[in-house]
Amino acid sequence: MLGESVGSLAGLIGPARAGDRAAFTAICEQTLTPLFRYVSARVDTLAEAEEITQDVYLAATTSIRSLRSDDELTLLAWLFQIARHKIADHLRRRHRESLAPLEAATDVPASDPNPEDAAIAAGERADLMLALSELTPEQREVLICKYVLEFDNERTGRLLGKTTNAVNQLHHRGLASLHRLLTGGAARRRIDGR
Repeated sequence: MLGESVGSLAGLIGPARAGDRAAFTAICEQTLTPLFRYVSARVDTLAEAEEITQDVYLAATTSIRSLRSDDELTLLAWLFQIARHKIADHLRRRHRESLAPLEAATDVPASDPNPEDAAIAAGERADLMLALSELTPEQREVLICKYVLEFDNERTGRLLGKTTNAVNQLHHRGLASLHRLLTGGAARRRIDGR
């Protein structure tokens, strides 16, 4: 995990900012897992997460010189901020793109899981993504930090610029809202017959 390499990561920021490609590559390698987890929690497919993660690092190569801090959490917060912008760009593009006609779906390749399990998993993921989108941005960020990145309240607070107490409150309110949204959505599906 990222926290195990705090000293070495912080020591790479200065050289990367000065144009050292090896230092920037090492930063990418050490931040890839939390960044990819963060992005994949915000988009629908792994392919989208891979593409956006790549876009984040491409953008970071051109703007690393403007990074003003030399600590791990500031670096990660900076990468997450770039990711938020890239995710928003991706969602805007996807919204503008026209949908393919239904006839184009006839050549869809078979997947490994059985269709029923895949449909249930896709439905659950879609419900979760929809519920997350209905939370406040702060609640969503806290829940992603805690459950996707596995950060504790202190580290989440430092990353998001919040106190530990504020993170705790956002965490509990976010979970309560998420529970309400998910159980309400399941009830609506049962009533609607979906």
